[in-house]
Amino acid sequence: MEPATNPASWVTNQDYPVAAMRDEREGVSGFRLTIGPDGLPQRCEIIGSSGHPDLDAATCRLVMERARFKPGRNARGEAVGGTYSNRIRWQIPDGSDHTEEMAGFEVDTTLESWPRGPIPDDGLLRIDPAVHYPPTALAAREEGTVHMELAVDSAGRVSVCKVKESSLSAALDDAACALMRNEGKFSPALDSEGKPTTGVLAATFRWSLPHDVRDAEGTAASGQRPRPPRQFPLSEPGKSILSMRVNADGTVTDCTYLQDGETWLMAPGINPCDTIGGAQRDIPFTDAEGKPVAKDVTLRIELKLDAAGDANSAMHK
Repeated sequence: MEPATNPASWVTNQDYPVAAMRDEREGVSGFRLTIGPDGLPQRCEIIGSSGHPDLDAATCRLVMERARFKPGRNARGEAVGGTYSNRIRWQIPDGSDHTEEMAGFEVDTTLESWPRGPIPDDGLLRIDPAVHYPPTALAAREEGTVHMELAVDSAGRVSVCKVKESSLSAALDDAACALMRNEGKFSPALDSEGKPTTGVLAATFRWSLPHDVRDAEGTAASGQRPRPPRQFPLSEPGKSILSMRVNADGTVTDCTYLQDGETWLMAPGINPCDTIGGAQRDIPFTDAEGKPVAKDVTLRIELKLDAAGDANSAMHK
């Protein structure tokens, strides 16, 4: 597959994840794209990790959004898909200012959409928190990170914003969701056939006081205003079971999904079986002789809360 656009334009210095730049994390992310006959990426997988999940996740998110290809041709001259592999070197540019006055929005990679979730537009990633700071929160010198669950419709607009973990400021929580509804623009999620569909993703918005306010008051920079404790994110027990049959021809059938409580496997209300199967075919399992065979696949995730020491005893057993 031959790129139709310059690969150097797919990821730029301005795309460096905020937290990774702040913590001075660098590395090389090797990736492989599966390309459809229309020249658009359908799937991205990391084949050589940078050693940092946020850099790897940013690599796939950006190349899926920006990479475009000239379709290949078969012997009959018909457009066909293929694969493309390359690497992204994440290196903090010289002279970078590692301040916290950077774009506040980030996709939370702890919750993945399936098979390809909504992809934020560049403008969303560059929203300046200082421009949208709620006056009441600014006057009270409030800071914090809002953890959100965003429902994005098939047109790429945010239809629902739920605060999953509060910043401990109602003004900041409300302002973050208002920004997502008004400014949130995405490339919509794709279903198993590559068509736009609704999707859910986890995201964060970090509100940091502007530096002129910090310098004037000195409270945030000096740490004189301690942050109240937050609730531990894994505080509610839950269980998820996903099962399906992968047939010998590579099709997936008999998919069922059960969820009780929260386990972080999928966002509440989302059934992964809706995006599994259909016209999609995968490479089937094989037996010892290399012949295709059917397999029943089951994924179980359970979140338990045990008294101190009980979990370790159970694990050793």
